[in-house]
Amino acid sequence: MTILAFLAAVRRQLLGSARGPLARGAWCRKQRLHLRVPGHPVVWVRGDAVPWAEWGARRGYFEVRHMGGLPYLSALEPVA
Repeated sequence: MTILAFLAAVRRQLLGSARGPLARGAWCRKQRLHLRVPGHPVVWVRGDAVPWAEWGARRGYFEVRHMGGLPYLSALEPVA
C-alpha cells in the first residue's frame, strides 16, 4: 500500500463517519435530480457508490434495480 492510499483510507475513516449522512443525502438528491432529466431514465452505480445508493433507496430517494448483476438507479414509481 502506498502512502497516498494509506492517507486516503485514514481520511475516509476519520471524516467519512462525521459527514456520512449529510454527504450521502446530498449525493442522493443529486442522483434524483439526474433521474428527473428527460432522456435519463437510469443512473448506473458501481464501486463505493453502491452502498450509498442502497442507503438512498431505503430512504425513498429512488429505487435500486439490477440488470445482469449491475446495479442502477431508477425514479420511484408515482403512487396512484
